[in-house]
Amino acid sequence: MPLLAGLLGFAPQAGAQDVQPDRPQLTDLPTLYIETEGGAPIVSKEDYINSTLTYVDGDSTAQYEKVEIRGRGNSTWGLAKKPYRIKFEEKERFLGEDHANAKSWTLLANHADKTLLRNAVASEMGRFMGMPFNAAARFVDLYLNGKYQGNYQISDQVEVRKKRVDVAEQDYPLPEGADISGGYLLEVDGFATSEPVYFRTGKNLLITVKYPDDDEIVEAQKNYIAAHVQKFEDLLFSDQFADPQAGYRALVDTTSLINWYIATEYTGNVDGFWSTYLSKDQGDERLFFGPMWDHDIAFNNCNRVGDVSQKLMLDAGFGSDLTKIWVKRMWEDPWFADAVDARWKELVAAGIEEHLCHYVDSMAAVLRKSQAENFSIWPIGQRVYNEIQLFSTYQEGVDYLKQFIRTHTDYLTATFASMASSNVPPEEPESEPFVVDESFYYRISNKGSGKLLAVAGQETAAGAGLVMESAISGRLSQQWEIESAGIGEYVRIVNSGSGLAMTDVARQSGGQYVTGSQLQQQPLDETDERQLWLIDAVSTGNVYAFINKATDLAINNSGGSAGEGNPVISYTNDERNEVSLNRQWYVEKTEPRPVDTGIGSPAADLQYAVWFDPVAQQLRFAPEHVGGGTAGVPDAEVRVFSADGRLCLTGRSTEPLSVGHLPAGVYVLSWTDGSTARSLKFAK
Repeated sequence: MPLLAGLLGFAPQAGAQDVQPDRPQLTDLPTLYIETEGGAPIVSKEDYINSTLTYVDGDSTAQYEKVEIRGRGNSTWGLAKKPYRIKFEEKERFLGEDHANAKSWTLLANHADKTLLRNAVASEMGRFMGMPFNAAARFVDLYLNGKYQGNYQISDQVEVRKKRVDVAEQDYPLPEGADISGGYLLEVDGFATSEPVYFRTGKNLLITVKYPDDDEIVEAQKNYIAAHVQKFEDLLFSDQFADPQAGYRALVDTTSLINWYIATEYTGNVDGFWSTYLSKDQGDERLFFGPMWDHDIAFNNCNRVGDVSQKLMLDAGFGSDLTKIWVKRMWEDPWFADAVDARWKELVAAGIEEHLCHYVDSMAAVLRKSQAENFSIWPIGQRVYNEIQLFSTYQEGVDYLKQFIRTHTDYLTATFASMASSNVPPEEPESEPFVVDESFYYRISNKGSGKLLAVAGQETAAGAGLVMESAISGRLSQQWEIESAGIGEYVRIVNSGSGLAMTDVARQSGGQYVTGSQLQQQPLDETDERQLWLIDAVSTGNVYAFINKATDLAINNSGGSAGEGNPVISYTNDERNEVSLNRQWYVEKTEPRPVDTGIGSPAADLQYAVWFDPVAQQLRFAPEHVGGGTAGVPDAEVRVFSADGRLCLTGRSTEPLSVGHLPAGVYVLSWTDGSTARSLKFAK
């Protein structure tokens, strides 16, 4: 089958109306025109807006009169080039007979991927490997309300449906005596606590239930699937875990497991263990791994972890407190090591490397005109997220992608063979010395509990205690700034939500500091050694102990509890740092900190103030904090930048500036007062 089969060409389906092609096709790709009702902007990921959709492909034009559209994505929704989700009034075979008959489809922006191809390459890899569902990759040029938005990828929504995740669909309301053994779609999800239906395993993995839907699932189904996953985890960590009948393999589809794991490593998907899809069908005890999803920062495209061309995601990827816990245990099973090596050798012998590189070249040719249009409005040399490498030409990005595929193929061949031949689990690397990177925010998680270091209750007041919490997307009280103190290797650790410093308040008794005091946040004081911390590499797997300069005590998850809100205390600092999980911490970069724009802070003698209306979700300039007119306020252009320096909004200082659609995060507000440039950093 030709590589490009199914990626080009379009035939209007039921629900479409043939109309005269009164809108131009921008390039040789199809052009998609979306008009929202009244030209309304798309500012929400929850609320759909009525719209029409016109699809132009050569001499064929199709129009859909009743389509809804909203935003989608997590981090990607915060970028300037937005991803979207569209929903038809009725099910549509929008991409033809080879794809799903469904209402919901996605429009991926691929903004952080300078090739625009990484998600498509991952799907092609899945097809080559024989994985049952691989998201579509139909590329189009998109116009929204008459304005060109760039190159987009039409793709599937990950959901339970024929030709998507094909497990049994339940009838609702659930009839009496229904078989609740399936189907289910699950996601091991670092942000599960932000979802309506989730559960936690005994090893503290957070798992979201994606199907049945949250407004239909009943308590019996929640209990069933949680218990079934727990049974799998219990077998995985039992003494007989390696036994094919008595161990974990009895409850897992081994083909999907091995393919999914290899695909995670081959794509270099740093989020593969942070977000892992699983499914279970009706009447089948096995859990199936997959589908693959979300690869725009894969294939060596994430500067938070650096070059991974010769690294395993088992070591370098995120999710040390999530799916990695399962997979590292599996590597202790000689069968798993041998199965990975054997399957990998099959794929290499079948020509997967050349197939993918040829696919990249073929698709780059298909996108030749469209990518040029895309990068005419989204400069290719501009960093918009966490790209590890920037390019001056599109071809440089394509060559970089292919080079990673080739280098990583050789690395995995040698690595998998080495790990299988000895039939022993892979050794975790020695923890590397911690190096401060002040251009990023950090997340600090306890190795034992998997919970994040946070300020209790999101308090911004001095004296608030530090605790353990489950990850919640956008919660600034779980995010930290780590800055060199200029005193040897000591650092200061400042909470992003409050701007206050992590402080050891241990009391003295008999000339020694007493263990057991809960850490607090306190105003930053450059003379206070209780705010100075040494981040000391301990044990293996890149974990660290935090040692206070004044007290010489280490931070500790009190009692090793995984309970929500468990206090973080200062405790003994000794050789047990190497083995005590309560004292061991992962330190992971999250997102870039605001760039230094060279703009000065507002002067203290200004005759006006900038204030935030939390009800209206607006920023306002006014003579007083409580509002009023605009007398004394300069009539100036106002700009809002994201944490990584991207322009998000513009407006006038004399009018309220709505920020309700911006995702939670840190922003910089800038304006000019006369000849003086001003700025304010604010958190939303």
